[in-house]
Amino acid sequence: MKQWIICSFIVLPFVMFLAANYVKPLRKVFHALAFLSFYSVGVVLAVAVYNTNSHGTTFTTNVHDILLNPWLLFPGAYLGLYIPYRMLLGFKK
Repeated sequence: MKQWIICSFIVLPFVMFLAANYVKPLRKVFHALAFLSFYSVGVVLAVAVYNTNSHGTTFTTNVHDILLNPWLLFPGAYLGLYIPYRMLLGFKK
């Protein structure tokens, strides 16, 4: 399973790059998803920090709850694909 995850993080940015070159509107879709993902991750982290401070606990005791939150995992995974995709677009010029 680990090999599939690693291979997908290598191959999918190239697939996104090729798809965006053939279907131009996909670039805007990829950008919009990245924008939403960025703010989703930010909101999850801000709420987690607020909850940690309001409960008087330390961040290290709650870090696993934060990292296992699907609202952080999925957007974070997409950003992990989007950044190499954007780097590939820079090589195109």
